[in-house]
Amino acid sequence: MAQLTLQFKDLALKEFELTGQSMTMGREPDNDIIVENLLVSGYHARIDPAGREYILTDLQSKNGTLVNGERVTSTKLKDGDQILVGKHTIVFTLSPEEIQVDQKLTEPTMFIEVAQGASEPEVEDPTPSGLDSTAISAERPAVLSFLSGGGDEYEIKKKLVKLGKGEEADVHIGGLFTPKVAATISRRPTGYHLTPTGGRAKVKVNDAQIESSHRLREFATIEIGPAKLQFYYKG
Repeated sequence: MAQLTLQFKDLALKEFELTGQSMTMGREPDNDIIVENLLVSGYHARIDPAGREYILTDLQSKNGTLVNGERVTSTKLKDGDQILVGKHTIVFTLSPEEIQVDQKLTEPTMFIEVAQGASEPEVEDPTPSGLDSTAISAERPAVLSFLSGGGDEYEIKKKLVKLGKGEEADVHIGGLFTPKVAATISRRPTGYHLTPTGGRAKVKVNDAQIESSHRLREFATIEIGPAKLQFYYKG
């Protein structure tokens, strides 16, 4: 089971286990990880489980969230990553079993010639339980098409796409309460995932509000502020 260690300078303050639920960090007392520092926002960042991965999302914090010294909006966490919020560091570590699985997933595929007449070994279906093999292919080019409140189409070519009204947004969405980055879409081995980044604009998928990372199925409708988009695979 993955673990988070809250540190101040070289002093370890507390350890937290990631049990499969989203975890928030910030100054407010209802956070899972309370960081008492004036540089830390009330709700600063969140970690969402996504299959075998863990995704860190900055919740529009005032001073930003850094991973290994680089400011991030949303990123996949790796074993040993150091998350800086204010003056506190949160170290992300995987269990030995998770590290072993992660190494197997990243090993190059080996092709073994099967002798004539010999039966081929059974291959376990790599599709996680509950996921359809069509939606899981992150190699398929995907498109966001505006149904209302925006432009025409946006082809997802990057691993991380930002949606909002700021200059850094890849998909521009207007609206009085829309933050600079209202949500991100990340391309992962399990498909495309939409993750809200906080702010006053509600993020909905198929008319249901979401508050954590959500895997997009083909033809899903996404609502952010005044904009409504449809997600689908190209071709």
